[in-house]
Amino acid sequence: MKKILILSILLFSLFGLTSCDKEEIETYKATNNIYFPLAVFPAYNNAPLIDSTGFSFSFDKANVTGRIYSIPVQVQGAVSDVDRQIKVSVDPSSTAILGTHFSLPENIVLHAGREIDSIPVRVNRTLDLKDKSVTLVLNLEENEFFTVNMKDRITNVLTQKKIHYTRFKLTFTDKLMQPIGWQAVFGVFTAKKIFLMCELMNLDPEMFNQAQGSPGLSIPETLYYASFMKRYLADQKANGNTIYEEDGKEMLFP
Repeated sequence: MKKILILSILLFSLFGLTSCDKEEIETYKATNNIYFPLAVFPAYNNAPLIDSTGFSFSFDKANVTGRIYSIPVQVQGAVSDVDRQIKVSVDPSSTAILGTHFSLPENIVLHAGREIDSIPVRVNRTLDLKDKSVTLVLNLEENEFFTVNMKDRITNVLTQKKIHYTRFKLTFTDKLMQPIGWQAVFGVFTAKKIFLMCELMNLDPEMFNQAQGSPGLSIPETLYYASFMKRYLADQKANGNTIYEEDGKEMLFP
């Protein structure tokens, strides 16, 4: 009798644990949080977590009038077999003007079968971007398909700086500025220098808008680019074809 009682207690305990596990799984599946994954997962190894980024049209050819900038979005929860609409709003702090500097699709969706998708932002290369930068801030909003319970996280206790999961800032311009991937081994930044480097080694100028360590900008790669250009300039000078900058000074790599 005592053995039967003990066995019964164990069985009831097992059923209770099974019930709790099932309830937790169902609750998780019912929570479809939508968020910007670049604030949670790095884009590549050792990349920083970000809730903002930017670029310049200045590295594009003159006939480029705009581009599609895709901002990744991800759902925390169940993958669906139907398209689900994502609600996005433009934050009042934006300086980019809808219809002038950018446009958004009429319907933004997380496509069926996907956990990760993107918001395709059409960015226009307007004349005023030659003299200024503008910023577009997008907010993910709750709707019948998604919740936005993942708001933000404090990354610096002293300054109370936060990284945002449901807000993303995109800054763009057409001004030529030294990109963040430009390294000291390249010497003083000039437009002629970067475009010549890209032309000779078949590089995409846009890659220099990424931080060191990203694809194409590892330490060995940047050292190779600098060494190649140094040899090229020396060879040209030895053959009587010294390469000069736009201001008339000789182009140099340290």
